[in-house]
Amino acid sequence: MNDPDEELLARVRTVLPDAGFEEIATEAEGVHLIRHARGVMVGWIPTQITRPATRRRGPRRTRPAQTDLPGLGHAFTLALAATLRAAGLTVESRDDQWLLVLDTRHTPH
Repeated sequence: MNDPDEELLARVRTVLPDAGFEEIATEAEGVHLIRHARGVMVGWIPTQITRPATRRRGPRRTRPAQTDLPGLGHAFTLALAATLRAAGLTVESRDDQWLLVLDTRHTPH
């Protein structure tokens, strides 16, 4: 007998790389998958994003690196959601970093 939780996780793991999103190992930057009672949580955790260098008058100076740029996390999450939905998966938004891919066979107790 096939485990529905494993099937859903395997499907998500197939869809994301096909669209260019790679799952990243624990505690690394990138796309993370976490099992959830209702399906699979998919999130993106940026740890090192740098702003482009800016020029001011005089010698070139760069701004310090920030961990996030406004709107970037939201845009990435929208792209992930669109990819998953295009593959026929049901997706709920949790916030700007996490999505829940629902197991449509899940029934609450």
